[in-house]
Amino acid sequence: MITAMEIRNQHFKKSFRGYSEEEVKDFLLNLAQDYERLYSENAQLKENIQRLEYDLAKYHKLEDTMNNSLILAQQTAEAVKTNARKEAELMQEESKRRINEILAVYQEVIKRINLFNVEMKAHLGSEMEILEKSQKKIEDLSDFFFSKDLKDIMENLEKVNTKEAK
Repeated sequence: MITAMEIRNQHFKKSFRGYSEEEVKDFLLNLAQDYERLYSENAQLKENIQRLEYDLAKYHKLEDTMNNSLILAQQTAEAVKTNARKEAELMQEESKRRINEILAVYQEVIKRINLFNVEMKAHLGSEMEILEKSQKKIEDLSDFFFSKDLKDIMENLEKVNTKEAK
C-alpha cells in the first residue's frame, strides 16, 4: 500500500514536452493530503468498527444472559404455579378428609345421643310404670283409709274406748 509520504516524495523524470512540474507537484500534494485524510478516516472507521463489534458482542452476551434469565424466570414461575396448584390440591384433600372425620364424629355423637334417649325413655318408662303402680296402691290405701266403713269402725272404736274408760 502506498503512503502519503511516498506520494509527496515521488519524483518524475523530466521530459521535453512533459507535464508542468508545478501542476504535478500541486496535484500530488492534494492527492497526498486527500490520501492522508482518507487513510486517517479509514483507521478511525476501523477503530469504530472494532469498538462497535466489541460492543455488539457484549450486547449479544447480555442479550443471551437476559434470554437465559427470562427462560429461567418463566421456568421458575411455572414451577411455582405447579407447586402452588399441588399444594392447593393437597390442602383441599386434607380439608375434605378433616371434614369427613368431623362428620363421622358428629354422626357417632348423634347415634350415641339417640341411643341414650332410647335407653332413657325405656328407663323412664319403667320408672313411670313403677310410679303408676305406686300411685295405684296409694289410691287403694286412700280409698281404704278414707272409706265409710273405716270411719264407722273408727267411730265405733272410739265409742268402745270411751265406754271402757268410764
